Amino acid sequence: MKIRQKITLWISGTALLAAVSFSSHIFLELLEEPIRLIDRELAHMAESLFEQGKSSGNERWTINETKLPYSPNRYWIKVFDGESHVLYQSSLASFTDIEPAGDKTRYNVEKTISRKLIRLDQDAHDKVEFRVREIKVQEGGRILIMRIAKPIEELEEELLELLREVGAGLAVCTLLIVLVSYQLAGRIMQPVVSINRLVGEIREKSLDRRIPVGEHRDELAALAISLNQMFDRLQYSFEQQKEFVGNASHELKSPITLLLLTQEELLLRPGLPEGMRKDLQRQLDTMRRMNKLIRNLLDLSRLEQQESLHLETLDLAGLIKMVLEDYRDMLAVTQIKVSTDFPGNLPLQGDPEKLQRLLINLIDNAIRYNKSRDGLIKISVQHANGFLCLKLANTGQVIPPEDIERVFDQFYRVEKSRSAVHGGSGLGLTIARKIVELHNGTISISSKDGWTEVTVALPEGNGGVLKT
Repeated sequence: MKIRQKITLWISGTALLAAVSFSSHIFLELLEEPIRLIDRELAHMAESLFEQGKSSGNERWTINETKLPYSPNRYWIKVFDGESHVLYQSSLASFTDIEPAGDKTRYNVEKTISRKLIRLDQDAHDKVEFRVREIKVQEGGRILIMRIAKPIEELEEELLELLREVGAGLAVCTLLIVLVSYQLAGRIMQPVVSINRLVGEIREKSLDRRIPVGEHRDELAALAISLNQMFDRLQYSFEQQKEFVGNASHELKSPITLLLLTQEELLLRPGLPEGMRKDLQRQLDTMRRMNKLIRNLLDLSRLEQQESLHLETLDLAGLIKMVLEDYRDMLAVTQIKVSTDFPGNLPLQGDPEKLQRLLINLIDNAIRYNKSRDGLIKISVQHANGFLCLKLANTGQVIPPEDIERVFDQFYRVEKSRSAVHGGSGLGLTIARKIVELHNGTISISSKDGWTEVTVALPEGNGGVLKT
């Protein structure tokens, strides 16, 4: 769950809990207040009845309704003496009976009275809710019991309607709270989202970018400062690493060249024992591989530190033919057949030296890792949505799917033994990718059915400005 959703839930839950608590308190007060008023009304009516009934003695009471505060016909009333003789009952008491509720003196009871007999705002099932009070008084040595009740079905319906309205109000309130909370959480999280987006945009080539700190010196500003300090350290480390690789390669270049010349001179001396000659030849081959590795490291270091290209209008078709001509002897020795499919002229804005190095690396790989006999190389170029799409495929061993995405990594070799035999350094495709990225292009590789194909897409127009 995202933090914005968590904040929304916390704010909504807190606000909703407060709203429900407040609404429940108000509703309970609204529920209890009418009941208290009815209880006082029943007590007042009972007091008036007792005042008139005192003069009747043990006989049935004679009540003067005009002297009562309310008409007794609106109430269910029964008065008993200690021997359970009925001294008085209202007309409503003839339709139903209300039993005592144990020790309770105030309670509610529901009775069924047909609307054909009397209308008391019954519900659809002729149910009527009564509020009952039972009052005992002692008069002249005897105990009088009055059970008086008032129909409150209409009040109950009004309270139920009020409850429904409160529920609907809470539902609408909940929806509004969630919407407002979500918007509020979005505003709270906006600085964090912006920081996260900027952190995601900062890459190896854009480590000089920094996160704006902002005017308010709060926790988010402290986070931005900490991240900027981390990027400062990362940028320094990357620059030191690149500088070290470049300097080390440059410093190693001269001694290796001197050793190569010495080894070649030693091999030219006459009268060398055959065993020593073989040892010197193996050492010479090893130093040549080291020399190639150092050249590749230097090239890679320059490409990583370069931010612009020497753009020229060139012919990609002519460049491909020139590189193939350089490899003519090697192709003849290895008996690899090359087929090409592209127009005679493919104008392109690019850096000729780097694009030539790109083609050399790709063709060199296609030759080195081709079949030992009857190998094939297919080269084609097509126009596709403003790009020149170069495809170079060669026969040979298929690259496993788990290695496809890693073949562009530095020093990565699909088969260590094969790379060592062919003198590979694991940097050819890495350099190729850097050159393509400098030209704002893309490079990918696929391998299946005995073929390995490299696809390079380069912008046809003036697209050779490095994206940082």
